[in-house]
Amino acid sequence: MAMPVDKKPIYDKRVNEILRGLAEGKSREELAREFGHKTYKSLDKYMRQRNFTWDGRKGTYVPLYSRVDQEQVELSLVPSTKVARVLALFKKEGADARTVAKQLGFQDHRELATYMKARGYEWSSEKGTYVKVRGEVEQEEGLEVEVLENAFVGGQLEAEKEQGSQSKAARRGGIGGQLERFLPLLELLERNKDKLIDAFLPGAGVAKVPRYIVPGIATVKSVHMMNTLRDLVVEYSLEKNISQREIFEVALIEFFRKYGYEREVETLLKSS
Repeated sequence: MAMPVDKKPIYDKRVNEILRGLAEGKSREELAREFGHKTYKSLDKYMRQRNFTWDGRKGTYVPLYSRVDQEQVELSLVPSTKVARVLALFKKEGADARTVAKQLGFQDHRELATYMKARGYEWSSEKGTYVKVRGEVEQEEGLEVEVLENAFVGGQLEAEKEQGSQSKAARRGGIGGQLERFLPLLELLERNKDKLIDAFLPGAGVAKVPRYIVPGIATVKSVHMMNTLRDLVVEYSLEKNISQREIFEVALIEFFRKYGYEREVETLLKSS
């Protein structure tokens, strides 16, 4: 079902500037002031006249249709992340990796494969799409358990050889005595369990992103960064439903706490 011509989004210079500003973390109020409007409602009106509407969940303007075009829904409205868009495109009949890569701005299908692999997906020839890699953690944990069991059994057999005709209960007691010297180490591991999970199982112990109330007046600060890092910020903002400003605030606060400004940060936050 084709989209009516009169409802197609109009990407003029100002529309592109507004969308770019929102992607950079600016608020509607800030953009309204930049374009000489008193409130963001004038900005909304301008965008509606060009067939856009405000999407509070995504924090940006999205095309507005009177008649829903299924392909456009798959490409822009339903999926909120690039990974979701990749998977949505592969659901279409006759989709191939080269075409999908081109549609989403990748250089080629190899760059697409690298991107998906970095996000925990691998290509399935059987399903003709990317699938979430599962089972690595369980396999590693299973291997660890097996190694521990083998070590325990081996130690038990060795103890049985040494103790000869001692009773089974006595043998168990001997093994318990051997393990007792490892209790301080086990206690240390228990105290640092969360750090170990973060170190060996990335993503398994992901904590909830903290929210801070930072005192002061909101200002605009432009910084230069690599486009790849910028893309991660935008993608994380959409996927986790957190504004880009909050991402940078959390990042800076954690940075200052870790690298020598802990007292200054705590004083700042207490003054809010």
